[in-house]
Order: sequence, then C-alpha cells, then structure tokens
Amino acid sequence: MHKYALSLLAAWLLPLSAGAGTLLLGNGDRITGELIGIYDQQVHWQSDLMGEVVVGQVDVRSIDARDPFRIRLDANRELSQCILQSSDGEQWLNCEQGMVALTSWRLVERVTARPLDAPDMWRKTGEIAMTGTDRGGNAQGRDLRVDGRAEMRKGVVRHIGTLRYDRANSGETKTADARKVTYQFDYFVSDKLFFNTNLAWEQDLFQELQSRTLLGAGAGYQLYDSELIKLAFELGPALLRENYRDEPDRESAALRGTTDLRITLNRFGLELFHRNELLQSFDKGEDWRIDTETGFAMPVIGRLKASTMLEYDYNNRPADNAVPKNRVWTFGLHYSW
Repeated sequence: MHKYALSLLAAWLLPLSAGAGTLLLGNGDRITGELIGIYDQQVHWQSDLMGEVVVGQVDVRSIDARDPFRIRLDANRELSQCILQSSDGEQWLNCEQGMVALTSWRLVERVTARPLDAPDMWRKTGEIAMTGTDRGGNAQGRDLRVDGRAEMRKGVVRHIGTLRYDRANSGETKTADARKVTYQFDYFVSDKLFFNTNLAWEQDLFQELQSRTLLGAGAGYQLYDSELIKLAFELGPALLRENYRDEPDRESAALRGTTDLRITLNRFGLELFHRNELLQSFDKGEDWRIDTETGFAMPVIGRLKASTMLEYDYNNRPADNAVPKNRVWTFGLHYSW
C-alpha cells in the first residue's frame, strides 16, 4: 500500500520537475526528446540528437512527456489533457479524467496533440509468411509456400486482400499445387458493425479443382480492434462457381460465415491467431466445407517473427478423385508491418 501511494505521489509530482521527455524502449535504450504522437501502431518521437524517430508501439516500455495529449484507448474511451509519466516501472496517464495506470502501450489506439475527431489517415497493416525447403541426395524435392495479407483502413472504409501460393515436389513428382486470392471491402456503420462485399478465386489441382470463384456480401461485427486483440465475425450469402477437371461444373448459393482472431498472449509478443471460413449450400445440406488456419507467431528481431501454423480444410462434397480432408503444418518466417 505504501509503495502504491509513493508511486502515485511521484507520478503526480513528476511534471513539476521534468525537463525533456524520455522514451524507454523494451531493450533498455533511452531516447530523450518530445513525443509527436502515436498512430498506425507506431510511436513518432522528436529526438534531441537524431531528429524524428519512429519505433513500433510494441517496442515501447514507458514514455515521459511534458506536453498534454489526447489519448484514445479504444472506440469507446478517450482521455484528454494527459501528461505521460512513468514511476517505479509503472506507466501513468495524468489526465483531466484522473490518474490512469496503463499496463501496456499495446492498449493505446492513438495519441495526438490534435483533436481526436480530426480526419483520419490511411492505416496500413500487413503480414507475409514464407516457408520453403530444397532437399538433395537420397531424398530430393522442393517446397514453397507464401501467405500474405494486407489491410488498409480510413475512417469507415476498410480494404482487405490476401494471397496464398503453395507448390511442392518430391523428386520429379508434384505433390502440391494450389493458389488463392481474396479481396474484401468493409463499410462501418458504427464503431463495431460493418457491411461487406467479398471476392475470392482459388485453384487446387490436387483437389481436382480447376477454379472456384466466390462473390459474397453480408454483415460483420468487429468485437475488438486493438494492438492487443483483434476479433471479428462475418455472416452473409455468397454465390459459388466451381470448375472441376473431370466433373461437371457446380454452381450454388451458400451461407458464408467467418471468424478472425488475433491475440497477444504475453509481454514478449507471442501471438495466437485463428481464422476460419464456413460455406453451407442452401440447396444441398450435405454440400458444405470449412477452411481453418490456426497458429502462433513469436517476435525474433524487429518486425520479423517465427511462426507455425496448422491449416485444416474439410470439404464434405469433394471431387470423386479427391479426399475430403486436407491438413498442412507450416514452420517459417513471418514479417509484419
């Protein structure tokens, strides 16, 4: 109790004696200067010696700044006239609304000296993961898999694009040959509710699938959207057209549902992610499929991460020469921005 009181008192008194601000990074580096702002998951800092410095928000341990700032913690909570202070290893926000203890800078969505209702800039995020092998000698083969995702958001508009390329050989025999591209447009009608349209094209020659085209629309709910946790659900109708190598083409209307989760598990940046898509035909109850991706990513250096992922797909009505289940474990490097 005494330690808490002393920390709180020190946090209150700090602006009276503070000079230049201090940015403390997770690796222990200290940079003096002044805070410019925090947005797009990056801290913009005016260094006394190096000019403007930009560091990832996840790399910040604490900030001391003498100028007042407006802070958005999430869509439902904003703080004004905040002095940023640290004391005894704890981060405090000394605001008009009172003293607020901040457990992690990942919980902060935006910090600015301007009004928070100023026009937003495009917020761009993305990731790309790559795995590959090249075997020689008694066992010969080559594997290459690339997964990518890019997201852009400005105000009520969001664009999301993904791609996947998977090709593998064992000796002279091809063992995997698949590719997929998707695009989604979201329009937010409230902080969490949005409507969307989506397009997708894929090919998997080992599932006898020459092409599958999807055109869909629906509604979604962004339950969480912060550096610490992202969780969204979508539901809506879709039109499917499938072209198989040795079978008649299939066309159907289906119900499409998705879940997209990403959560930071600890202070070291270990992430759990899970995505799934379910398609259920309106015409035939037995015609359904589900595609899932579940994995972990751990920071290695900078924005580079080591990742492992399990992709599990099940098609309840596959082509005659294809099996319904498809399971792939991948281990590789993962770069995010």
